Amino acid sequence: MSGDPVVRLAFLLPGSEAWLKLLVTDLLSVAECVGLECLFLCEGEASRELGGTWIELDRLEDITQLRRLAASYQAPEVAASELERELRYCRARFGEKFTPEDVKSRYQNWMNQARALFRLIQPDQVWVWNGTLYRAAAFASVAQNMDISLRFCEKGAMPGSWALDPRGTNGDSSLLGLAEPPVEEGSVRAMRDLVGKWDGGGQSAWEQPGRLRRQEQNRIIQWAGGRKIVFFPGQVDSDSNIICFSPHFQDSREALRFLVDNLGEEYVFLVKPHPKGSVGAQEYQQVVQDRGRVIENINVLDAVNSSDLVVTINSTVGFEAALRGKPVFSLGRGILSGRSFVREWAPEKPLADQVRHWLDVFAHGQEEIGRQALAWAAYLHDEYYLFLDDREGLRKCLKRQIGDLRKLDGAFSRLQTAEVAFFLSPPSIQAMTEGIQGRDLLRTAWNRLLQRLRILFKGNWKS
Repeated sequence: MSGDPVVRLAFLLPGSEAWLKLLVTDLLSVAECVGLECLFLCEGEASRELGGTWIELDRLEDITQLRRLAASYQAPEVAASELERELRYCRARFGEKFTPEDVKSRYQNWMNQARALFRLIQPDQVWVWNGTLYRAAAFASVAQNMDISLRFCEKGAMPGSWALDPRGTNGDSSLLGLAEPPVEEGSVRAMRDLVGKWDGGGQSAWEQPGRLRRQEQNRIIQWAGGRKIVFFPGQVDSDSNIICFSPHFQDSREALRFLVDNLGEEYVFLVKPHPKGSVGAQEYQQVVQDRGRVIENINVLDAVNSSDLVVTINSTVGFEAALRGKPVFSLGRGILSGRSFVREWAPEKPLADQVRHWLDVFAHGQEEIGRQALAWAAYLHDEYYLFLDDREGLRKCLKRQIGDLRKLDGAFSRLQTAEVAFFLSPPSIQAMTEGIQGRDLLRTAWNRLLQRLRILFKGNWKS
């Protein structure tokens, strides 16, 4: 790799969550061997202890030179669809705190910031976490406008999995255009064994409480009194799955109320609030009244096992339920949209009729439907998802990515990462410099950097 040009990756992260730190650790462990250098654009506190170059985006407003660069290279006007999506997100997360004008101004500022930052660091590829809302969406939009190779990252629907998609995440991912793979016995058997292993350890795509004992699960079934149990997993109402891919329902409560109102007395409802959601058990209980139970600390696998039907807007729980042989009914768009082993609500037809028909179809073809779900899961596992601690799989993926990227040549093609870090953190550099000699060295380094910038931007640099 020593003779090949180094490829530069700019990775926009939402913060320093433990899960993301593990991903960054994996990435840095294989980056050098494939000729990749990483700049992490962090929306929260940087995790510099992990290595790599970190840029804290919230502090960039203090960099005068970057503001001048932003003024030199204006981003395009915010598209109406982007603004509508961002306004809905702000309403869901912050209420009426921001006016539409506030939302538009902030989003435009983020786009200008992204334009300036990408022009400065000149990445060969940009990764954004999720990339459908907030600052990540603005940065993704600008990267596309600047014709920079772009990938969307998102946590996957299997334990320890994550996706790196060229098109988008969830309801916008490249999966929606793929045909279902053939059902091959070997792949189906291997996936069924893997699901059994996950079940034995109580593992889900998201962290879960411990598993229930068999007696506790039986009590849930006995509570239903022979009625069909519909498991409804709550979701985060300000999450992109709701904001961008739930065209019929504004939030989880509205969707649950629709189910209660439109499914007859032969159904009862088991509800698990999302641990990161804003809707608690009491609020859900008010919706289901005496036709449901709300259990906060139930493992989703136990809830799936106790149910006769899983209905979700577009939660990954639907995928987990399908792998375990349960009928799944979806009220929104997601990675399962269009799949043969789930059913999606058609608004023009009565819900009860659609659910009844799907349960009848499932009862007569349960084995084959389950095999189709496992075949699809095997494809995701082997061809689409990356996994934490699977550094060899990540290395192979990065080599494929790098092989497709353009290479920048020339002595002044772009700044080195150390120069970028110096430019974007002059206050910290000054704080480390003491005495006249130190200030002289700092001034010399700064003037040399400005000279490099003038060459790099061919006279368009406003110093």
